Amino acid sequence: MTIKFIHTADIHLGRPFSDLSMSDDKIELCNRACENAFNKIVELAIQKKVDFVLIAGDSFDDDEPDLSTKLLFINNLKKLADNNIKSYIICGNHDPISMYKKYDSYFKFDEKYNGIINIVGVTTENNIASFEEDEYIIHSVSFETNESKNQTVLLSPNSSGTKLNIGLMHCDLDKTESDYAPCSREDLRKLNYNYYALGHIHIPSDNNENIVYSGSPQGRTRKETGTHGCWYIEAENNSITNKEFLPVDCVRFKQLDIDCYDYKNKIDVFEAIDEQTNSSSDNSILNLFEINLIGITSAYEDLNTEDNLIEEYIENYNKISDNIRVYKINNETIPDINDTEILNDTGIIGLLANSFNNDSDINIDNIYDTVSDIHENIYKKLKLDNDTKTILSSSLIEDKEEILKSVEQELKSVCKEIYLTEENK
Repeated sequence: MTIKFIHTADIHLGRPFSDLSMSDDKIELCNRACENAFNKIVELAIQKKVDFVLIAGDSFDDDEPDLSTKLLFINNLKKLADNNIKSYIICGNHDPISMYKKYDSYFKFDEKYNGIINIVGVTTENNIASFEEDEYIIHSVSFETNESKNQTVLLSPNSSGTKLNIGLMHCDLDKTESDYAPCSREDLRKLNYNYYALGHIHIPSDNNENIVYSGSPQGRTRKETGTHGCWYIEAENNSITNKEFLPVDCVRFKQLDIDCYDYKNKIDVFEAIDEQTNSSSDNSILNLFEINLIGITSAYEDLNTEDNLIEEYIENYNKISDNIRVYKINNETIPDINDTEILNDTGIIGLLANSFNNDSDINIDNIYDTVSDIHENIYKKLKLDNDTKTILSSSLIEDKEEILKSVEQELKSVCKEIYLTEENK
C-alpha cells in the first residue's frame, strides 16, 4: 500500500512581511501571502488525496493571533478532515502549547474529528505523542513554552520493521547552543526513523537520510529568498519512494547583484535593473527584488547625486512588468580612477598595476602549470580512471590569454579599490 502525505512547517500565520516598504496595490497580496500559501497546501492535499498532513510547528507567528487568523487555521484543518485527510500538528517556539491553552475554546473540536485533527499537547494529554496506524507510526513532540532542550531523548526509537516511522519535530539541527530544541544528526539517526519531518529553519532542505526541513511555505523577509513550498511524499513498504517539492508561495524575495563596470550614468544602471529583473523573474508570482549595485564604474558620481536611489528609480523610471517590484537598491559601487594615476603611484599599488606592462614579470605558464599540478594531485588521491581524469581536466584547457586578461582585470579592480581607500583616509 502506498502512503501519501504532505510535510509543511513554519506557516507563521498572522506575521507581516519584514524589510519591505510598499504602498502600491501589491501590499495586500503581501499581507495575505502566508494565508494564501496555507490555503494552497490544503488544496494540494485534497487534490493528491493524501492520507495525512504534517505541520512541524510555528503555525502561528505569535501567542496572540487575531480571530480571523485562528479561524483560518481551524477551518483548514476541518476542511482536510472533511476530505478524509488526517492532520498531525506540533507546537513550535512561536506557538507553544501555552498559546493554544490561552484560546482553549477555539481548539476544542467536535467528536467527529477525534483522531483526525491531532495537535500534540492540545488535543492530546501530553506534549509527547505517538500515533500508530496500520501502515505508519508518527512520533511527535511539542514545545510547551517558547524554549526547549533536546527533544530526541523524549521520543521512542523505531521498534517496528514493518511500519513507516516518522519523526515530527520542531528543532535546531546541529546547533548545540540553541534554546530551540537543539539536536545533532547522530541524535536523529539513533531514533532510526524512515523520515524526519522537521520545522524551525525557514529554507527548505533535504538529504539522503530523509532528514528534511520543509522551510516556510512563504518567504517573508529579504533573507528568505528563493522558492518556498511544501514536500509531497510517497512511501511504500516502510520506505520513502518519492519526494517532490511543491511551490505554494505567491510572493518571492530575490537578490540581484548588478556589476556597473560598463555603465556610464544612472540611466544606464536603471536600464540594466529593468532588463535583469525582467530576465530573472518568475511569471506566476510577485517578484520582490533587492538590488546590489557593485563594481568600479564611471556612473558612480551620477548614482550618488540622490540620497534615495530607490525613490528616484520608482518615480522616474521603473519600466518593469506588473509582477515585479524593486523594493531596495544598495549602492556599493566604487568610482572609476584614471589608470594613469594608478600607474604613477609610487607604492605597492603602482608596482602591482605596472607589472602587467612588463610580460617578463608574470609567467602565465607557471600559473597554469601550478593549477594543473594541484588538479593532478587531487585526481591521484581520488584514484580516478584515465577517462574521468580527461573529462575533469578539460575544464583547465582554456585560452591562456583569456586567463591572463581575467587576472589582469581582477588585479586592476583590486588596485583601484585599495587606492581609493588610501586616498580617502
